[in-house]
Amino acid sequence: MMETLYIIGTIIVGFGVVFKLLIDLGHKIEDGLIELDEKLAIAIRSVVEKIPGLGESEPINPIQMAIGQLIANMSQQTQQPAIKVIQRDEKGLFVSEDS
Repeated sequence: MMETLYIIGTIIVGFGVVFKLLIDLGHKIEDGLIELDEKLAIAIRSVVEKIPGLGESEPINPIQMAIGQLIANMSQQTQQPAIKVIQRDEKGLFVSEDS
């Protein structure tokens, strides 16, 4: 009976240690990824600054901006055409509006 309690206690402590190690490993990986991201951003920035013409951005053409706003406004408007009902006679033929 006492041996089983020692075995169960050892297993529980073992799982606790493994769980703690996994949590610590997760934190280390997260910190490493953040550090890697910062270093990669610095490297990309330095490469972009060294290439002539790539780091500079050209101002937006006002005509292109106006066309873009026009297209955006056209897509937001809901267009519902007026429905025109054309009368029919008793034979089911369309009737002219003149007569």
